[in-house]
Amino acid sequence: MQVYTFSTKNRVVAMLAALVVLGAGAALLLFGLALLAAAAIAGGVLGAGLLAVRALRGERGAPLPGTSTTSTLDPSLEVFPEPSRIAHPGPNDDPRRIVPE
Repeated sequence: MQVYTFSTKNRVVAMLAALVVLGAGAALLLFGLALLAAAAIAGGVLGAGLLAVRALRGERGAPLPGTSTTSTLDPSLEVFPEPSRIAHPGPNDDPRRIVPE
């Protein structure tokens, strides 16, 4: 397998090469973060625009298919927890719980 190396006898050239490599990495990182921020901003503007258009047209329908715009609570569907089966727990000296010595 062939191995490529970069070697120079001049320290200044080696430092400049290292700085160029680090600078290129930092530039790529900043470019990626800028693209991510631009995508987030574009999504926010697009979503706000769609909400504004729907509000201006009066299309304030249900946000999800199959749901109604008005929801009322039905008291007959309320769920209550079951009462506790142990009314008064006794002391913790049950022989089944005591570890033999």
